[in-house]
Parts: sequence; structure tokens; C-alpha cells
Amino acid sequence: MTERLYRHDSFLATFTAQVLESAAVPAGTAVVLDRTGFYAAAGGQPCDFGVLRGAPVIDVSERADGAIVHVLAAAPDFAPGDTVLGTIDFGRRFDFMQQHSGQHLLSQALVRIAGAETLSVHFGDDTSTIDVHSAALSESQLAALEDEVNRAVQSDLAVIVREVPEAEVGAFGLRRPPKVTGTVRIVEFEGYDWSACGGTHVRRSGQVGAVALVKTERRRGGTRLTFLCGNRAVRHHRALNDQAVKLGERLSV
Repeated sequence: MTERLYRHDSFLATFTAQVLESAAVPAGTAVVLDRTGFYAAAGGQPCDFGVLRGAPVIDVSERADGAIVHVLAAAPDFAPGDTVLGTIDFGRRFDFMQQHSGQHLLSQALVRIAGAETLSVHFGDDTSTIDVHSAALSESQLAALEDEVNRAVQSDLAVIVREVPEAEVGAFGLRRPPKVTGTVRIVEFEGYDWSACGGTHVRRSGQVGAVALVKTERRRGGTRLTFLCGNRAVRHHRALNDQAVKLGERLSV
């Protein structure tokens, strides 16, 4: 099993590791390391990109035996037994840290404002979605939801990560039961939300920046919310403002 360095430090951008395996695959070369800072796609969160000793990492996934497989786009100049330097694309990493952390806060806000349970989430390269067990959310509920989640962001809550035995999980009042057994990794937004999660997160809720709800739609008897966090929300606001200004200039009389 590969040691996952990001579980202890989501802000880790570089690391060294020993190569355990290297083999050709249709997409390039698959490499397994003894430890890694690269996040493997899971829980709706895409994998990290970056480089291993100059070779681009284009996919990262978990194998059934717990090993993390890094797919390189170019043939590497290293072999099993070598020590390599890995560098994470931190811009991409931080973006998904904002989205995933914002989702935890949004899911808790949904419970508090609408009593709506989160069913599933998906983090895309442009937007993210959350499916909830609620037939519909009114405009007033959506406004209150956006206010509540941003109140949690602005409260600058500490993010506390714990790894606890399965028998002790019940003491934390998790929003949803864990999907894993054995040792459970719990991510807490101090005093606000507790979730079993293996993803990457910010250190304090203030680093999420802001959460914007941009679309709602019916989905299999429930509701799907499309949301943007942090820098994505800023870019979205800028694009809408530019459109409004340009339309105003064209339509002015």
C-alpha cells in the first residue's frame, strides 16, 4: 500500500519517493511509488496532475491492493529502486481544495436550512454539483442557504483532520455514516461539520473564499445544485459583470 502524504498535509507541493514498479500501459507508463503526494481520484474529486522527475503525470488512481498508480505521458528516465522528485500542480490542487471544502460547508448548510441530506457530489474542472434529497428548494431557501454557507466560510473555522478507530466514530456525530471500515479519517470544520473523508482540504474555512450557487434542477426526484467556490466564484462574477457592462453599452439610448 502506498503512503498517502496528502492525508497529513494537503498543502504539500513537492516530495521524494522510491519507485517500486514501472510498466508500459496504453496511455503511457504506469508507476507505483512507496509514498506519494498525488491525490488519486475518489469520492467525486479528480486526481492531481504534476510531474515525476520531469515526466508529466496525467492520471492517478488507486489499485485494488491499495497501491497508487501514476500514469506518465512520457517514458521516464528512472526505474524501480530509484528515488524521484514529485511536484504537484498546486494551482489545480488548491482549486479542488476550495471546491471540496466548500462542499462540506454547503452540505451542512443544506441540513441546517432545508433539512436536505447530500446524496452525491461531483467536482468538475469548471463547475461542481451536489445532489440532495429534497424535491425542491424555494428561492428564499436558496438565498438563505447561500448566506449560511458563506457565513461559515467567513467565520474562518479551523479544519481539523483526525484518523480514529471505527469503534470511536460514533462520538463525532458525522453528517453521514462512513463508507470505510477500520481506521476512519474525519474532517471537521471546527464546531460546524464532521465528515468521513479522504480528500484534500484547506486549513481554515476562510481559504474557501466564497460559495456561489449558480443553478438548480430537478434530478431523480431530488434536486441538483451547481456551485462554485473560491477563485471559480470570482471568475464567474467577473464574466457576468463584463456581460452586463457590454450589454448596457450596446443597449443604451
